[in-house]
Order: sequence, then structure tokens, then C-alpha cells
Amino acid sequence: MTRASASGRTRMTPRPSRWLARFAGDTGGATAIEYALIAGLVFLGIAGSLKAYGAGVGSMYDKIITAISQVM
Repeated sequence: MTRASASGRTRMTPRPSRWLARFAGDTGGATAIEYALIAGLVFLGIAGSLKAYGAGVGSMYDKIITAISQVM
């Protein structure tokens, strides 16, 4: 399929069937999405670990503060 441009030249426009076939065969975007999902899961794991660690450290400091206030 050809179309005349503003300069008078004709150019080829891709047919939808060819474009869809090329789009369906492209796996580059799928790989990027997979890596993004893996990175998201790693982030959630780290965030959950830090939350649990923070709660444990907070209770430890509470015990230290209580012990110091009892001594003084």
C-alpha cells in the first residue's frame, strides 16, 4: 500500500497484518516485563525483611531504654 506524502513522494505504509505478525513475534518487551516482575518481588522481599527487622530492633531499644531508666 502506498501513500503520497506532502512532498509528492510515495512511501510504503505497513499493512496491519504484517505489523501484527511482527508485533506478535517480538519478545523483547516480554523479557523486560519479566525482569520488572522479578525486581518487584525482590523489592517486596527486602521491604518485608526490613519491616520485620525494624520491629525487632525497636523492641530491643525499648528494652535497653527500660533497663537504663531502672538503673538511674
